[in-house]
Amino acid sequence: MNKYDSSFFFRITVLIKKLFLIDFGCAVLAGLLELAFPLAVSKFINELLPGQDWPLILLACVVLLSIYALNTVLNYVVTYWGHMLGINIETNMREKMFAHLQKLSFRFFDNRKTGHLNGHLTNDLNDIGEVPHYGSEDVFIAVMTLNWLSLEEYIAVFIRYNTVTLNQGS
Repeated sequence: MNKYDSSFFFRITVLIKKLFLIDFGCAVLAGLLELAFPLAVSKFINELLPGQDWPLILLACVVLLSIYALNTVLNYVVTYWGHMLGINIETNMREKMFAHLQKLSFRFFDNRKTGHLNGHLTNDLNDIGEVPHYGSEDVFIAVMTLNWLSLEEYIAVFIRYNTVTLNQGS
């Protein structure tokens, strides 16, 4: 195995593709709901409450509560199954690495402390196992949030510019 062979990591990740897709999909959906929820609450406060249409207000409350409950379930899936993903990847990698370590010659171990080797192997694989769960989700959610905020800012500037232009034309 080459020291810089990244395909080793991706081969292991492919074995657990379904779990990764469930975890990542729930993270994306939870991120979208977390972005949309404040907009829905704002619309609720600014438009529904002043109108005092109580059946519609109660329906909106139920919908908002349902969205919040769905977001809670999605975050649970991301937390629990995301950690299971990391544990499965770490376990597969640990099996392969320890099998490789056992195939090495005795001469390899003459100048190395086996406790340090096992400690590094265990700790480093734990960190590597967390990357697919946290790394991919965090990068995607950060990019999605920045794009959303940029879009909101663009719309706000567009509306402000058009409002000023219309007021000057009158």
